[in-house]
This record gives sequence, C-alpha cells and structure tokens, in this order.
Amino acid sequence: MEQWKEIMTSANRAYEGGQEVEAEELYKAACQRATFLLTQCEDREAAVAMLSVSNQNLADLYFRQGRCDEALTAYGKLLRHLEQLSQEEGVHSQFAAPALHKVGTELSQEVRARKLVVPKDHPDLEPVRDLIT
Repeated sequence: MEQWKEIMTSANRAYEGGQEVEAEELYKAACQRATFLLTQCEDREAAVAMLSVSNQNLADLYFRQGRCDEALTAYGKLLRHLEQLSQEEGVHSQFAAPALHKVGTELSQEVRARKLVVPKDHPDLEPVRDLIT
C-alpha cells in the first residue's frame, strides 16, 4: 500500500508541475499497483478505493488534455472492473458496489458537463454508455 501512495504522490506532483507525460505514466503504474493490491491487501475497502482513485486521476488527466475518448475508456475499464468485483462472492463486493455507483455518477456528471457524445462502436465504452444514456 505504501508503494501505491508513493506512486500517487509522485504522479500528483508531476501533474501539478506540468509534467503530464510523467504523470500519465505514474498514474498508469498506480492503476497496475492497485489492481495487484486487490489480491494482496488485507484492507479490501482501501484496495477498492486505490483502484478507483488511480483510474479516475488518469481519466481526469486525459479529460484535461482533451483526450476524451481515452478518458472514457479509462472510466469504462474501471467501471467494468468494479462491476466484476461487485458481483463476486466475498469481501470486495461490499466495497465495490458503492464505488461503482459513485464512479458512475461522477462520470455521468462529467460527460454531461462536457457535452460529450459516447461513440457507439467502441467496446470499452459500453459500461459508460449504459450509465449515461
């Protein structure tokens, strides 16, 4: 968990310092680390939160760069992951379901605020389309 925190701190600093390429790579590394921690971390609620924060920060970076399709894809992957976790038996499901609702609501607000049209032919965006149409 500490390694994830260090990666996120570095990513946020890079982003705030205008080093967006470095921030993107670090956010991607944080996403990978959070995915790994889902299977290793005893604090399941924290693991789900790390997964959500990492992916949302990456998507936010893409939105701010005008890379909206990539932002929507990042959100779509996160939503699909949270949906899978919420349907599994076990501890993750109790934390993934509320996270899924929260992320879906935030994405819906973002898409409406930016007046985005979700492409119909992009399979990674299917979970996103379902939430905002």
